[in-house]
Amino acid sequence: MKDKNFYGDLNPNDVESILAKATTEKLPQSIRPEESQEQDASQQTKAETDYNKKAENGNVSLNEQKKNNNLNETYLMKTFKKGDIITVTVVKVEPNGAYVSAGIKEDVFIPLRGLTNKQVNSASEIVNVGDKINVMVLRNGPNLILSKKLADNVKKYEDLKQKMENEKKVKAKVEKVIKGGLLLDIDGVPAFLPQSQVGLKKGETLNSLVGKGIDVYLLEVEPKVKRVIASRLKVLQEEKEQLKKQTLVNLKKGEIYEGVVKAIQDFGVFVDIGNGVEGLIRINELTWGRRKDPHEVVKVGEKIRVKVLSVNLDNEKISLSLRQTKPHPWEVVEDKYPIGSIVEGTVLRIHPFGVVLELDEGITGLIHISQLDTKRVDKIENFVKIGDKLQAKVMSIDKENRKMKLSRKALFENEQGENTNQ
Repeated sequence: MKDKNFYGDLNPNDVESILAKATTEKLPQSIRPEESQEQDASQQTKAETDYNKKAENGNVSLNEQKKNNNLNETYLMKTFKKGDIITVTVVKVEPNGAYVSAGIKEDVFIPLRGLTNKQVNSASEIVNVGDKINVMVLRNGPNLILSKKLADNVKKYEDLKQKMENEKKVKAKVEKVIKGGLLLDIDGVPAFLPQSQVGLKKGETLNSLVGKGIDVYLLEVEPKVKRVIASRLKVLQEEKEQLKKQTLVNLKKGEIYEGVVKAIQDFGVFVDIGNGVEGLIRINELTWGRRKDPHEVVKVGEKIRVKVLSVNLDNEKISLSLRQTKPHPWEVVEDKYPIGSIVEGTVLRIHPFGVVLELDEGITGLIHISQLDTKRVDKIENFVKIGDKLQAKVMSIDKENRKMKLSRKALFENEQGENTNQ
């Protein structure tokens, strides 16, 4: 069957112009719609009563039967108005359209372009015989024009508005980049995603999103002006939170992770170990040796390895350690500082009985007052001060108790012996 121009001078894509035109039309003799319907109903009731009486007596002529049928048909058509959404039944499906029963004498043909916005080869891809579908009335009268496509659009806008009010996420396809943002397709309804609401991820651009499916929330839905505005920011925030929770759950006590120093405080260092999960290295877990100012140990933005000491999922607090990512220095002290070797260190503390020398992080040794020099030292403060660099000879190591004996005197004696030999 050849596709007829059922839509005439009407633009099937402009629902508002159709509805606006329908509301300005006047009924004959300026009768209000409700008055017209009451009069029609009254006339219909009177005609039916007269006809039924004659039918009971067998006095109905052929002309009266036709007149009664025409009256019923006319009455039914007058109940339709432009812009009405009515329910019809599909009675026949052809490649280029479908016939539907609207409750009047003749079935109404809806061409393929009036059934859907989609690119399809046959109406059978959209409807089947027996389907009850909603359609919009575009023209009333003998040549009734209906559109499923426009009725679907109205329903889609209503559904989108409901989803916006219920704060539900919707799926959209990015059609193209336009001025100020992106044009989306949400189940056939165009929507605008402002650039400020896109929330580009690392490596993303507006053009890289074209053709891709994304999730969005709706900020505004105005069916009357066909305006839909969307946002992806909340979706990205939810994804970030979900990823953060998953990362927290997967953290294991005792495991070592790589992180980035985010902030430095007097009491410790905050480290991001991935996906927004931050942990704290307390000052006593920064180094094996004496406590240092955290600013001397690390810098903001520095990548470091940390060990997880504890994870509290309830308050999302994580305790970390920097020093425990390395073996304790005393575990390898004999390899690094063998007995008889010459070492250099910094005077860390001064006691009446001797000097504590810091050789490395966590490694200290004691130079007894009697071992400071070949000469007698009465007052150590007159001999050295804190911070001085001194060399000494390793005399003994007590690994278990983490003690080391050093001697400057032995160093000088060695030097004197070497000079004598020469």
